[in-house]
Amino acid sequence: MTFIRERIRYTICGIYLINYSICSLVLMILILTNIITVIYYDKYLFQLWSCYGYPYISLIMVYTSILISCVIAIEGVFYTCFNFDQFSQLKRPLIISFLSLLIVSISNLDKIFGRSLLIDQSGNFYCTYKKYSFKYWSIILYYIYIIIPCLIHMICIICVLLLLIKENCFQKITTHKSWLIPSLFIIFCMFLNGLYLNLFNFCLTYPSNNINRLHIIFIFLLYTPQVFTYIIYVIPNDFYIKEFFQMWFYRKLCCCFYNRQRHLQKFDVIHMLWTRRTSLENNTTISGLDNPYVDSEFYNRIQM
Repeated sequence: MTFIRERIRYTICGIYLINYSICSLVLMILILTNIITVIYYDKYLFQLWSCYGYPYISLIMVYTSILISCVIAIEGVFYTCFNFDQFSQLKRPLIISFLSLLIVSISNLDKIFGRSLLIDQSGNFYCTYKKYSFKYWSIILYYIYIIIPCLIHMICIICVLLLLIKENCFQKITTHKSWLIPSLFIIFCMFLNGLYLNLFNFCLTYPSNNINRLHIIFIFLLYTPQVFTYIIYVIPNDFYIKEFFQMWFYRKLCCCFYNRQRHLQKFDVIHMLWTRRTSLENNTTISGLDNPYVDSEFYNRIQM
């Protein structure tokens, strides 16, 4: 929602970030559909979806967002090092994003045609993938969508750091954190995912529950940059975070928080008054079990 504000969506990076956010939103919706799929997995439609639809669309969203993040990093280098105009050729981000989606969609058609939904002797459906038929093609796609984007992000980080060293203003690295933090985070996630895939040779070699859990965790690393779009792109950028503070959603949240704090303060005041009243009542004593309350000062005089 931050990127659709007027002062952001009319910039080149703003349009890229809108497209990146769309991919992230679709990906999170797909993740939530897993819950429905687990509940209604006995239905043939959900079995088809889990075998063909979900792996294909989720992979498209992941790879498209990775390519868009590379273009955002390149645009950041152009803007930082060469002072490129952020408001020129606004159609270019739309064209590049569409071409990225088209290329990713076509190149990953093996995730549909290489899968088969079969039925065993007990009548249970299971999904298979012809990994040996598409082994070399999967390796090529891995280098295109994982290794090369990782190198692009590393080159962009090096370019920004070289600029800071050249200008002898390395202490101003915080002013460029909006370009460095996303690239570093994406490199970290892709590096761990790539390291895991290389160690286990693109497949689950050992039939163990711990290995299966580890496989799920490292696969989820590819989804992490899309899930944490706000953290890696909005929070490090001072301009974006100011625009976020101007949103109706944030103002409504602050208003609700303010009302809650006001009610808590009112409760504290009432509690304090009640405590003071209780302490005043404790200053009175009882002369006997059947006698009424007697003022403590009068009672002390009687005792004397």
